[in-house]
Order: sequence, then C-alpha cells, then structure tokens
Amino acid sequence: MPGPARTFPALQAPRPTRIAVERTGDGARFALLDQGHYLAPRPVAGGSAAGARHLRVALIGISMMLLGGDDVRIEVAVGTGVTLEVIEPAGMVAYDAEGKQSRWTLEAVLAEDAVLIWEGAPVVAAAGSNMLRETRVQLGAGARILIRDTLVLGRSGEEAGPLRSRTRLTGPAGDYLYEDLDLHGPRHRAVGVLGASKVLDSATAAGWRPQSLPPDGGPGRTGAQRLDLAAEGAVVRALAATAHEAARGTDPEYRRWKEQLLG
Repeated sequence: MPGPARTFPALQAPRPTRIAVERTGDGARFALLDQGHYLAPRPVAGGSAAGARHLRVALIGISMMLLGGDDVRIEVAVGTGVTLEVIEPAGMVAYDAEGKQSRWTLEAVLAEDAVLIWEGAPVVAAAGSNMLRETRVQLGAGARILIRDTLVLGRSGEEAGPLRSRTRLTGPAGDYLYEDLDLHGPRHRAVGVLGASKVLDSATAAGWRPQSLPPDGGPGRTGAQRLDLAAEGAVVRALAATAHEAARGTDPEYRRWKEQLLG
C-alpha cells in the first residue's frame, strides 16, 4: 500500500537538524546540537581527547521517513581546525507515495582546515517514491571532506521510483565536484549510467588527493573504479546488484581514505 503523504501548516517548513562544532583550547566541543523534525544528533563515545579536536555524532531517526511531501534538512558547521565525523546508523527508505516528491538536503560549511567525514547508510528508493537528494558543502581554505554514499534502486524484487541526486562541493577556487544524477524513468538503464545494476556505492574526497589505488592485481585492489577530480579530490565507485556486493568494492578504499584523514 502507498505510504501516507505528510502535510505541514502553510509557511511552516519542518524543523532542520543542526550541528555545529568549534575549537576550544586544545580540544573541540559541540556548539550546537539541535534536534530536527526527523533526526536527532547524538554524540558518540570516543570523541575528542586533549589535542585531538575530533568529535563524532550519530543521526538518529525520530520520525518515520521518507513519506510523500517529507522535507528532511540537515545543517552542519565545522569550525577551524576541527574534525567532525557524522554517522548514519540505519538506512533510509523513500516509501511508495504515488509519485509525491520527498526531499533530503545536507548543507555544510567547513571553516579553514576543518574536516568533515560523512558515513552515510544506504538510501533505498522504493517503487512509487519520488526522491530528490541534495548535498551542498562549502569548504574553506585547507578544509577536507570525505563522504560515503549508497543509492539503492528499489527494494528486493521491485523497480525504483524516480531518484535525483545532486552533489556540489565548493572550495575557495570554485567547484571540486558538481554532479547531477537523474534516475527518472528508463534513464538509469542507459549505457554509461547504471545499466542492469541496482546499487551505486560511492566514496568522495575533496580538498585533498587520497593515495592512489594499488596497480591491477596488487594488494588491496578492489572492483571499484577511481575517478580523480580536476581539483584536489577523487571519487571511488562500484556498481552491483546488491548493496553488500557494492560495499565490498568501496569499503576498503573508504576505510583507507578515512585513515589518511585521521592519521
């Protein structure tokens, strides 16, 4: 059965989830942890030790999503020299809403020498859904970002609803990456897009150049493909029929890149 459409009073948008971290002495602290309509930010143990300036937070769902008309917004600010790691513990499903659009938006601002690690969980576009997913990040001088992202087209045994995923990562000199992936109708089956694959799993780095993959056949080589950006950054991607197959391709590289950032 189609999921219910959610309605909100006129001129009253759902409350966004807000996270802000800042430097304090030789450590870091949460300056803002503001629960939104859909997600609550919760600090994770093992955060900043003296001199580390590294904080971790999990996004916990507090309301069913994504239903037709949902508008999930997350706003993040990372202060100078601070590392913020955001974890999505559970995946998300855009449910059958008879084509009514739902939205998920991340807007992040990174100050000078800040680091944001976004460890996303799989996002499933069920049949009958219509999802717009946007990620917009502004990086200051010396700032770096690493994003893990998994898009799943349809639940087991079903086709996906329309899905559009836009990513824009911008630095002091302009865009690192501006991508608009439009998977409406038969387009995802086109040659050079997804073909017969059901899952697109990615790790994206910007503001720095991760170490290159080993040569073919070398230790640690995976089935994922690496694309180097014109500016400092890279994307590693795997296409597969299932999420765990795709993850096998990107996980080793994502973990390696994360170690480089935190090392």
